Amino acid sequence: MRIALEVAWNEAVRLCRIRTVILMLLGLPLLLIFLLGNALQSDLEPVRLSVSVGDRGALGEAAERYLASPAAAGYVDAQNRGSEAEVREDVRSGAADFGFALTETGVRYFPGSFTERNMIAESVLNRFTADANVRLSSADLAPGLSGEAVEQSLFAVYAKERVQIGTLLSRDSVGFDNFSAVQYYSVAYLVMFLLYSGMSAALSLTEEREKGTLLRLYSIPVSLNVLLLGKLMGSALFACLQAIVIVGFTRGVYGVDWGGSYGAIVLVCALVSAAAIGFAIVICSFVRNRRAIESIFSLVIVAMTFLSGGMIADIGSGLRDIGKFTINHWANEALRRLMAGGTLGEGWLEALILVAITATILAAAAFRFRKAVALT
Repeated sequence: MRIALEVAWNEAVRLCRIRTVILMLLGLPLLLIFLLGNALQSDLEPVRLSVSVGDRGALGEAAERYLASPAAAGYVDAQNRGSEAEVREDVRSGAADFGFALTETGVRYFPGSFTERNMIAESVLNRFTADANVRLSSADLAPGLSGEAVEQSLFAVYAKERVQIGTLLSRDSVGFDNFSAVQYYSVAYLVMFLLYSGMSAALSLTEEREKGTLLRLYSIPVSLNVLLLGKLMGSALFACLQAIVIVGFTRGVYGVDWGGSYGAIVLVCALVSAAAIGFAIVICSFVRNRRAIESIFSLVIVAMTFLSGGMIADIGSGLRDIGKFTINHWANEALRRLMAGGTLGEGWLEALILVAITATILAAAAFRFRKAVALT
């Protein structure tokens, strides 16, 4: 066992010295989490709206009430300004995403730099301008109609919610499930790149065979199984380092709350890593070419990540049902339960299925191990 541990340590150190491995398995997931998490989270945050209300009459009061109402406040964060010039300056300087000025002569919009946020603001504000048109029309056509009657009529129309204001990442449909985008993608890409760590084990076995090292290993007075077990344990040790870096960095720098059950997180990561190494052995038993191994690994991992919602949160119920046949889905569910403050005991179904998938892959790996390390 001592020899296996020494080989494992040397293998882990060797992987840490390869720059491409460090960049791909440590740097790339952190970069993707930052880019996707922050880009999509900004779409879910209220639009910063700079507002100037120059009409101090009933219409101006209605505008202020509407922008402070729950119907609008969930989508825009209105900041009042004293003049139209200040609104224009806010948008120009980037202090606001969109500008809105209401004067006695009409309404003016000041779009910002981001098309999506302009669309959200315009959708919210267009609803108010429709209100204003109704009020003005009612004043012209039915001068005797009271303001209270107009308000009741508008309320009855909006109660039907024939139009839902939202974005393509609607808060009700998106699969973030009360997590921030950064939290969601931290889990998804942690699992994805833990699976990629298994590819290093597959490539290591292939490299040993291609360079003839595997042939020499057969001739030394040490069990080949012990040496190869050490190499696989080295890949698992590197995967543990990978998980520690991703969890620690996202917690310390990105502010991701992983919950308090770090022991359970380690267990889930260990199961994913074991499954990845088992899958590597199975692949090596059928495929001998290095490029073919890389292609198969990448195709399978990307497909499983996509089907589990790791790339697009709201992929639809049909594809998400297919994703339940992937290890990504159950690992993601288990980690998100822990992130929300739960335990693996509470999510026993996710833990049990994850253990079953890992055990099945390891059993297949044990069955194909001899074929994976065969010289021909």
